[in-house]
Amino acid sequence: MRRKKKYNKKVRNATATTFNGIKFKSKLEKFTYQCLRVAGIPFQYEEVRFTIIDKFIYPGECIEKKKSKGKNVFIKASSNISQATYLPDFVNLEQGWIIECKGLRTEAFNLRWKIFKNRLVKEKKIYDLYMPGTQKQIMEVVERLKVKQTRKVKRNATRNI
Repeated sequence: MRRKKKYNKKVRNATATTFNGIKFKSKLEKFTYQCLRVAGIPFQYEEVRFTIIDKFIYPGECIEKKKSKGKNVFIKASSNISQATYLPDFVNLEQGWIIECKGLRTEAFNLRWKIFKNRLVKEKKIYDLYMPGTQKQIMEVVERLKVKQTRKVKRNATRNI
């Protein structure tokens, strides 16, 4: 008898889970959420979407394989190209950081990540980017954020004197 594999279809080897009424795509995301909450670090979970490629019109002819009524056909594709976006897992843009939990990195994700970083550089929006893949790495990231948060509080306290 064959067993059905339980996994998130978009993310290989990830188990979707719910905690505090929030649906996480993986247990790693849930663990990150819990660590940030315990550390008292403010964040947003999958709320800030970045446009990494603007929509545009392709001026040349483009013939592509597509599905039409369940059959593969070779037809002219639309010249209107929609925008591409990127939705990181955890962000705090005021504190200047983004966390992307990633156990297994695919070629498609690696390309999207490069395009995302390139777009940030072009827009002169530089954030600290973290991509932990294990619980140990998540704890390291949270410690770094706690140190940065403490330094920022101390700097603000000395300015107010």
